[in-house]
Amino acid sequence: MSTQFFHQIKVASFVLLLNLITPGLVSAQQNSAAQTEGEKLTQVFWEQQKNVDLAGFEKTIAPSFQQALTTGIQNRIQWIELISKAKISSFKLSDIKVTQSENTYTISYKVSTGSETIDGKKMSTQAHYRLDVWQKNAKGWQVISHANLNPVP
Repeated sequence: MSTQFFHQIKVASFVLLLNLITPGLVSAQQNSAAQTEGEKLTQVFWEQQKNVDLAGFEKTIAPSFQQALTTGIQNRIQWIELISKAKISSFKLSDIKVTQSENTYTISYKVSTGSETIDGKKMSTQAHYRLDVWQKNAKGWQVISHANLNPVP
């Protein structure tokens, strides 16, 4: 066998290897971008709640929004009303995980609050998981669902 034949095999192997690796690299870059954007969206979402930024919050919450609490389900109007009366002194986000499927982000994370009062009841300040589903539409990214796993007293 000739040296040229072995050279052709090396080139073909290299091209094959690139074809196998490149989709993974592109996927990793996309996952990293989704992770970064999801973290920013989550931060804004919590800033709006803490600051009782109802104008911003209403733009963030999709018309079809639903929230699951340990006490039941709330729609968009109920959630906005609850946030208008809630008091959150501070918050810390951690363990944020973002997955993307086309125009949808699913974001799970832990949040702990300095103090949080909902419906006049003090919530636990321990970190609890939350889950948000965001969808990109003509208005930008909007939350379509939220799950609060912090037990409401």
